[in-house]
Amino acid sequence: MSSTESLPATVAARSKGARDQGSQPEGFPHGDEKHKSALECLCMVAAQHAITVTVEEVMRDNALTDPAVDYEALVHCARKAGLKAKLVHLDWSGLTQIGKALPAIIRLKTGASLVLTRVSFDENAPLGVVLEDPNAAEGADLFVDWLRFQEIWTGEVLLVRRNYDFKDEEQPFSLKFIFALVLRERRLARDVAICALMLSFIALAPIIYFSLIGQKVITYRAMNTFTVLSIGMLVVIVFETIFGYLRSYLLEFLTSRVDVRLSEYMFDRLLTLPIDYYERHEIGRIMHDVQELWKIRNFLTGQVFGTVLDSMVLVFFLPVMVYFNPTLTVVVLAFCGMIVLWLLAMLPTLRDATGKVVEAQTARGSFLYQTVAGMRTVKSLALEGRQRREWDVLVARAAKAINHQAKIAAIVQTGVRPLERLAVTGSYGFGVYLALSDKDPVHISSLFAFLMLSQRVAGPLMQMAQLITQGDEARAALEIVKRILNQPREEGIGDGGVRKPLSGHVEFSKVRFTYKGALVPAIDGLSFEIPVGATLGVVGRSGSGKTTVTRLLQRLHAEYEGLIKIDGVDVREYNVAHLRRNLGVVLQENFLFRGTIRENIIAAKPDASFDEVVRAARLAGAEEFIDRLPRGYDTYIYEGSPNLSGGQRQRLAIARCMILDPKILIFDEATSALDPDSESIVNENIRKIAKGRTVISISHRLSSLVNSDAILVLERGKFLDMAPHQTLLERCEIYRNLWLQQNGHIEAAASNRAAGRGTSLV
Repeated sequence: MSSTESLPATVAARSKGARDQGSQPEGFPHGDEKHKSALECLCMVAAQHAITVTVEEVMRDNALTDPAVDYEALVHCARKAGLKAKLVHLDWSGLTQIGKALPAIIRLKTGASLVLTRVSFDENAPLGVVLEDPNAAEGADLFVDWLRFQEIWTGEVLLVRRNYDFKDEEQPFSLKFIFALVLRERRLARDVAICALMLSFIALAPIIYFSLIGQKVITYRAMNTFTVLSIGMLVVIVFETIFGYLRSYLLEFLTSRVDVRLSEYMFDRLLTLPIDYYERHEIGRIMHDVQELWKIRNFLTGQVFGTVLDSMVLVFFLPVMVYFNPTLTVVVLAFCGMIVLWLLAMLPTLRDATGKVVEAQTARGSFLYQTVAGMRTVKSLALEGRQRREWDVLVARAAKAINHQAKIAAIVQTGVRPLERLAVTGSYGFGVYLALSDKDPVHISSLFAFLMLSQRVAGPLMQMAQLITQGDEARAALEIVKRILNQPREEGIGDGGVRKPLSGHVEFSKVRFTYKGALVPAIDGLSFEIPVGATLGVVGRSGSGKTTVTRLLQRLHAEYEGLIKIDGVDVREYNVAHLRRNLGVVLQENFLFRGTIRENIIAAKPDASFDEVVRAARLAGAEEFIDRLPRGYDTYIYEGSPNLSGGQRQRLAIARCMILDPKILIFDEATSALDPDSESIVNENIRKIAKGRTVISISHRLSSLVNSDAILVLERGKFLDMAPHQTLLERCEIYRNLWLQQNGHIEAAASNRAAGRGTSLV
């Protein structure tokens, strides 16, 4: 695609003269339109932060009488809408550094505004930006190369992000969000902290004990003092054991509570993602990326929380160290500071190596999942050798990345280890030097007490230093998880919406829909109506939009133009769960959950009685084969349902949708993969259960649709014709051609018999 073709509607192609003179491209909005685009961009960015607001609402809330607003006013409008906004001036170098702040709003030299969604500056990709035009179609992300962009851009960027409260459950997934989850267990966290403080205080006892032994007991040969100190030390050990157990138990309990909350949050997010997200991403990669969540949890509740608790000893020990010997305290802290500087210097190299490991492991895990999921195809095509070769390449790539990371980590530890040893042995040596220089035995015992203190302090300080490298791995995992959990939710998910009973009257009115990233609409100006209780067949060539019609009716996509109504109510007004419970959908390939036949049938209605299960199975024609099974309805279905035939799976899928007694049934190629006998059984069952229900049936086999009340013919997403079978044969050429392709031989044979000409094989 040329750069001219890639520009949005407001960035039309420029004439050569305009380019030479540096004037603005033709086609930019002018007057009120170009200024209003800033408000439209703000509304678009707000929507991506889960804040729904319109231009009219922004103008009303900010008492604006004119949509022509400058960016300073736009900042105030953003704050009023619950967003944080900041106007900055950047060059290309600065633009490449704002990835986490996207989407943002940029101003063009014409005064128009566009939404900046991505900056491309990778070595293997062309330099440029991806823009969204508020006046263009939904999902029309368009690329503009850097040379053209710098000619039309003023350098102004409005950074926008949502202003979340710390405890806001709607905030994006981040470290802040996880800390908020931990703080919900504040009582447990408080108890753990109290135990840690007590242990830190108790840790002073051995040091004081040995210091007093040197100062009082040995010097003055005080046996009674020694006895009292020893008994006191035994009491301290008992309390240390008790508080140690309490800390460990409470910390594990706190971790398990956070695990539960994180698991619930993660699963809820996965369930609320739109269906097209799963269709555009590899399931293996999604599974691998989700597992990174536990790496983050382990870092926070393990390394971070553990280090914070262990570091509480510093509250007591550092003042005591300064009291004993300020000079030695400075020596210990100086070595610890050198360790931190070394880790910071190696951090960029380690970060790059960690990123390559994550990428290699993700590719390996995704390929493994794909191979296991497609094992039937691998076996049937004898692809074991091909898969093994690709697996070996991915394993070698991952091993190379891991070895490189291990090499970098070894270099880091090689630098840390001598500094850590010097922090302890250096203070030892310096302390011994001071002790040898001073003949006072009290001073000598104090120095050795200091050395014991320095050992206890060095551990937490080393842990804090190591958090730098461990934190970088957690940061990489966080970015991976955020790519999934911070995706926009499916529209309409929630408790709101209309919940009235459905009768089954369906109406499409001038519906137009384009899939994200597509240039041609899948549905283009489609209008038709289905009365209550009617059966509509839908036919057309591949890619004509048949399945898209049913997806829109299920509200799997909400970004369409026009109206789709059920019983006179826009489907976008219905509660999504209520709407889908009243739609019975049977696909060509139906997924059966691992469990018994009964558990699969009642999946959408767990409280269904056994009589309801039997009724649904009878309606679907599944009762006859279920009764022949040794365990009947308690027969276990394994993953992938290998113990059932295709026809049996389809009939169970029909029974599963019939358990809710839906008023609208959708059959999307429900019989196209079945053998003739199974297809005949399923079609006969469909005719029985269709009575009193609105049925939409999609099929490439036109013979299964001839008894429909009407058949809708689609061509490239557009309405071509809609009439009963016989009428379409007479007036619709495309339908007639499709029919003859599938049934021409039957009609020819019938004509031969009518003419008295038999057919024979010689």
